[in-house]
Amino acid sequence: MTTDPLDDLEPKEQSKAASPIVAAPKRTVAATQAGDAAMGEDAAPSVARHGRAQGLPQSGQAFSRAIASIMGRIPAQTAGFIVAFAVGSAVAFLLFVMLATGFGGGGQKTLTGIHVGTVDISSLTRDQVIQKLQTSYSFLTQGQITITTPGGSDTVHYSDAGRRPDVEVMADAAMSIGHSGNPITDAIASVHSALFGESVPVVIKLDPAALAQRVHQLVGAGEVESKNAVVTGKQGAFTFTPSQTGRGIDEGSLSTAIIDQLFLITPASSVQSSATFVNLTPQVTDQTAEAAIVKAQKMSVDVTLTWGAKKWTIPAATIKNWISFGWKADGTYGPSLDPALSLAYLTKLTVSANTPPVEPSVVWNTTTGAPINLLAGKDGVGVDGPATTAAVSSYLESLADGGSPGSGVEAITGPIHPKIGDVGDMTGMSIIGQWTTVFFPGESNGNGANIRQPAKVLNGTVIGPGQQFSFLGSVGPIDEAHGFAKGGVILSGKSDHTGAMGGGICSASTTAFNAAITAGLQIDERHPHAYFVNRYPYGLDATVFSNGISVYDMKFTNDTTNAIVMRSWATYGRGQNTVTFQLWSLPTHRTVAVSDGKKALVHEVTASDTTKYVSSIAPGKTYRAEYPTNGFDTVVTRVVKDANGTVLHNDVYNSHYVKVDGLLQIGTTPPPASGSPSQLPTPAPSNAPAPTPAPTAAPAIMPAPSAAPRRRGLAG
Repeated sequence: MTTDPLDDLEPKEQSKAASPIVAAPKRTVAATQAGDAAMGEDAAPSVARHGRAQGLPQSGQAFSRAIASIMGRIPAQTAGFIVAFAVGSAVAFLLFVMLATGFGGGGQKTLTGIHVGTVDISSLTRDQVIQKLQTSYSFLTQGQITITTPGGSDTVHYSDAGRRPDVEVMADAAMSIGHSGNPITDAIASVHSALFGESVPVVIKLDPAALAQRVHQLVGAGEVESKNAVVTGKQGAFTFTPSQTGRGIDEGSLSTAIIDQLFLITPASSVQSSATFVNLTPQVTDQTAEAAIVKAQKMSVDVTLTWGAKKWTIPAATIKNWISFGWKADGTYGPSLDPALSLAYLTKLTVSANTPPVEPSVVWNTTTGAPINLLAGKDGVGVDGPATTAAVSSYLESLADGGSPGSGVEAITGPIHPKIGDVGDMTGMSIIGQWTTVFFPGESNGNGANIRQPAKVLNGTVIGPGQQFSFLGSVGPIDEAHGFAKGGVILSGKSDHTGAMGGGICSASTTAFNAAITAGLQIDERHPHAYFVNRYPYGLDATVFSNGISVYDMKFTNDTTNAIVMRSWATYGRGQNTVTFQLWSLPTHRTVAVSDGKKALVHEVTASDTTKYVSSIAPGKTYRAEYPTNGFDTVVTRVVKDANGTVLHNDVYNSHYVKVDGLLQIGTTPPPASGSPSQLPTPAPSNAPAPTPAPTAAPAIMPAPSAAPRRRGLAG
């Protein structure tokens, strides 16, 4: 039986795309062959020269043949004795050599007689081998090659190609000799290495990507790039911009020539490239573009989409608008459907046929009105938009490839999941954040409707883990049909207490914002009013505004691991009323520290108060058009920590409030010529509702933030 214990070192074929390129190690048995000692010559044992041991060395093979010839000429008994003696002698000799060479050391050191090129690495650990090879072959990283092309000459340093000795590969190859784990083969390898030596070739590592980039820098400056044909669809017709042929040097061939040199132990110092300027053919030629247009025209047909008893027709003109041109997954250039456009169209087309999902619902305590658990939602059923889009695309591509039109495309059915998934068992919910705001029903807040209605609509809102809450997105349409009324707004610097639909809604948004603040949740968007409202905490108001163009919302994210239930309500009465928002969930064990914005006031500007006699109101009656409100800046900080004391949020809220001078109107006919402050009616008590800013532009839904100080809404 013939064995080759060196098979594990046989090099495998490499992909040209591999990076970095490594010359795989190959062992030679005949370390004493001529030329092996000449490391400085190209003929040295390197990647250019590999050998492989085939069974026993030649001397061993000749010895075996001689023994066989002698054995054939003697009697069987004598021959048996001779064989037994020979075997015993061989075993004794093997044991002697094993002891002499230190075999059986656990594979921690190389065998005696191991060389990498001309470097002796006998009896070394892997780390020692790596260190010695790194020092001995450091010259492989030093040097340069001069490249001559039709465009001139330049230099490529070895470092440009990432050239270096692969010391780890060479060390592993050396360490594997005699350490396979098979006692017999390892013993033979140990003896062979001690008597004849073993040689591991030098392995050079290159980075072809870095070399290609360097070559492109050298020869690409004078290159005229080719231009692909570009196909477009305009006014229902497909056209293309013609391609252009470029001119340059074949960089791939040049890089290959350099790599061939760098894989030698001692490369030539100069590489004379035979590369010449060649035409660079575009990847998308005119013929390719024309073929793509033919396919697109075959795809531009009416498509019948069916789903059970439902049937829709997608016009050919719509299909044309979906078609774009580019490289496809199979590597060819051609037409394909824009997935975003087609998905949006199909979703809108089929939505009316869908059975919507049921979101999780709240289980309320009928006595206290508090949430006590959640019922999981249910999947709906409808047309699977992405899968149906893929089916339509596949159908049209089959037509482009010459297929025959069928009866159309069958829409794919799929589940429609609730926005909030499995909520789990929420038994044991408690309040994790809450806030209450005082308000006074009046004309500036729709007699309280614009504050009570958001509380009513948002009560029972479930916010899933990771889900963002948007105040404007959740409160729904703000119009009379949905329970809202006219409220306060400032137009051209003057208050109009009934000039905006939904004026006063900011009392609800501010209250919900502070509930999220106290719960320690992630705040995503908040805007202060243009001027301070004394019913809100300093620096922690949250106005919302929308005029169809600009939108200022209040948003926060449930960054806990459990769902959150929003509970909200408002009181009813003629005088002071309140609106309350609570956030219920399983305990989060968060701690929240909020600074006092009142203690951080700066740049305060004192407002004045004036009186004006007007004939628009009855004589002797008074009307507070503006309450004097000082302007100032303030800052509030919030630090949220988890149960372990890790900081989750470290927020800073800056607020700038402008000054608003007060104005008290007194009815009179005619107005008196003069008067003194002591004769004027007494202003409203300090606990009266202070007006809040409103937009000075066209009436809007809610007050604008301080970023636009002249567009102030009334918070109500």
